[in-house]
Amino acid sequence: MALDKESGSSQMNNVTRICGNTKIIGNIETQHDIRIDGYLEGKIKTEGKLVIGETGKCVGEVDCKSVDVSGSFDGVLKVSELASLRDKCVFTGELHSDQLSIEPSVRISGQIISPELSKNNDKKVISHSLPASAGGPETRIPEKK
Repeated sequence: MALDKESGSSQMNNVTRICGNTKIIGNIETQHDIRIDGYLEGKIKTEGKLVIGETGKCVGEVDCKSVDVSGSFDGVLKVSELASLRDKCVFTGELHSDQLSIEPSVRISGQIISPELSKNNDKKVISHSLPASAGGPETRIPEKK
């Protein structure tokens, strides 16, 4: 265990845990990891990792560094690093992440959005026309700056 330099006491693993059979309606903001095995409805903002266990359900808006979902999520999930949807996961809503891992048994209803590709500032549309002899329609190709 790590020692807290100021108080000299040992520090537990800094994880906020919502145990099974626990229901919370409200908002959580923390710098540490969060694990949900119960039910949480509201907004979560963490600089750490969010884990939703097999028995966990989260409804609302989440902004986190990374996520690992084995349970159920319904809402808007914004992830700055890796989003992992595991076996038995049920995902409904919007998932914003550039790094995604999805296991084959995952059920998804909603949108998966890549923030990197969604940035209109980084895209410039250029036109290319096929020769008339090719008989093809005009093609528009996005170009990265």
